[in-house]
Amino acid sequence: MFPVPLPPNPFLRPSELYTAYQRCLALEAATSGSSQPHSPPPIVCARLLGHLLRLAPPGNGQGQVQREITLAADDVKLMELASFYLSHFICTFKRSGKPVSAPSEHPSRTSAEDVQQYFEALVGESTLDYHMAQAAVRSRANSTDYSSPLEKAGHRDDKRCMLTGEKDYQDGGLVWVEFAHIIPEAANENVREEGGKQFRSEGVWTILSTFVDVNILEELAGILIHRLENIMSMELSCRRAFNELILWLKPVEGLPHTYHVCEARHGLKRRFGIPDIVTFSTTTEFPLPRPAYLAIHALCCEVAWMSGAAEYIMDIERKMDQTSVLANDGSTVDALVGALTLVRRC
Repeated sequence: MFPVPLPPNPFLRPSELYTAYQRCLALEAATSGSSQPHSPPPIVCARLLGHLLRLAPPGNGQGQVQREITLAADDVKLMELASFYLSHFICTFKRSGKPVSAPSEHPSRTSAEDVQQYFEALVGESTLDYHMAQAAVRSRANSTDYSSPLEKAGHRDDKRCMLTGEKDYQDGGLVWVEFAHIIPEAANENVREEGGKQFRSEGVWTILSTFVDVNILEELAGILIHRLENIMSMELSCRRAFNELILWLKPVEGLPHTYHVCEARHGLKRRFGIPDIVTFSTTTEFPLPRPAYLAIHALCCEVAWMSGAAEYIMDIERKMDQTSVLANDGSTVDALVGALTLVRRC
């Protein structure tokens, strides 16, 4: 999927949504505008905010994005806002194992401060180490004591990939089936530390809460991030694509637990053997993945690719991977590490 120019204004005129979207169109048209330090190009910022405003759930989600665009005093502030969403929303979901750097400040929002007290009272550090848990599940492959969330997920999904239906090799299949969090564990990362990192997690939860009509903070904060509704069984290739925002699921309205499977790379579904539409079911009492969580992941994926933010992040990652000899004056370090300050979660 390539970046998609913003379509004509889809909102009724006159309205605050219409005016906010017009600002995104104007920023996109101003291709001669200069980039801000450690920020994506203006065209990426414009498309990120415009597509997010256009695709966000109607009501509170769309309204919050509109209000933040309206509060941005000028194009520089708009680009800072886009950088914040890139850093706290898109990079929260994109899990490629790159180093984590210090966060940026939010340019205008104060709603993170509004939830701070509730957040501190509710959140505890996640205590389940993912790789240790995977190993524990495999060592108990034939057990009927489903005591951990991952063991319950494996039983719920019949030890099959939820997208391809392939059975895990330890249960007679030909693929490795592991587990993916829909809302990533990174949302709770370092929440008890002082300073920027604590603010960062609060900003992440505030954004996630904006785009869903359930109390996602109460449902997933701390160790609750491992609840069954947030876990999916996937074979390794599918899990990697899901975590890299290359594969996502959009709920089909009116059909419970049924999803359109979307891809950022044409032919990916065919290569993996994934149908265009999947329906989840189970013969157990364990709950299936929650559609609201998958809808947030899908929103993130679509905005990332349509805006060009996904390619921007990958370009930074490539530069970091390819840079083996740094300039003596430190300019290479400044440029790349500065950029990674923005995409610290990727």
